[in-house]
Amino acid sequence: MQNLGFGIFHTTIERNRDVFYKIADCDYVNSIIIECDYRSEEFKETFSALMERPDKQAWISVTTLGFRTTAVTSVADIGEDKGAFNPVTEMLDEYRENIDRFISFIKEKGWYGKITGFYMDEPMLWNITNDQLEAFTGYFRTVAAADKRFFICFSVAEVAPEYWTINDIRPITPKSVQHLTDIAFDMYHPWSDEYRQITDIMLERAGNRSDLKLWFIPCTMDYRGDKTEQHCLDHLDGCLAALRQSQNPGGLMCFTYYTFKPEEEALGNVGLDKLTDPSYKKHWRRLEERIKQIGKELVSG
Repeated sequence: MQNLGFGIFHTTIERNRDVFYKIADCDYVNSIIIECDYRSEEFKETFSALMERPDKQAWISVTTLGFRTTAVTSVADIGEDKGAFNPVTEMLDEYRENIDRFISFIKEKGWYGKITGFYMDEPMLWNITNDQLEAFTGYFRTVAAADKRFFICFSVAEVAPEYWTINDIRPITPKSVQHLTDIAFDMYHPWSDEYRQITDIMLERAGNRSDLKLWFIPCTMDYRGDKTEQHCLDHLDGCLAALRQSQNPGGLMCFTYYTFKPEEEALGNVGLDKLTDPSYKKHWRRLEERIKQIGKELVSG
């Protein structure tokens, strides 16, 4: 298998500086999703560090360049009350100008070559429409940065509403995701054949494109605070097996390192920041070692 991507969500400087440098210096992660504002000191420090580490590549989260959520709401999840999550998001009229300024800034700093591509997370869950998604991603891929990739991880509702949906979200279409180069969905229930079924439906809704790279999102957290280490090991190994069977594999992006505060995400999830701490009540050493083993395998080819 060729060199693939391997990363862990929420390992950035603005989450935890020590964790970022730990990941930046490790030999089992090659892909880091950067979430902070590109004009911030954290962004500058991040790229200063990454430029010194040739084995690391960046995906830049770019949703805020084109969209603004104007209504604060709780985080949704499979099994949640369907009326509890219904954000109001507007597309910015100036999104093209915002993208142009961002790309110019990155190029002026000499950081453009360090970027694999751009990232969005569950856009339709935030009530971004198919037409808006097509326009936004299309501007990146046809005008502003046509040589870079574009990666979206969707919720199940966006790709396979047959399995779960919320607030009448319209699923993706081949037209709305035509500019994507990389795609995934996330679900953290026990590993089963449903994952293959949802993957097949997602790829069909994306137009069954042979050039679209497929990622999987392993559950490497104590999901809702009531899971076992074996649950995560099974999920991680299931994702790895599915990746190996893919016609055009992209990689694995584990969820997650950071344990969100209740005001950020009141789901009870516990991240690797705690699960890899020997003093924590659930110290999942086997999961930590398996993550490192799989990461090394994927990034080295």
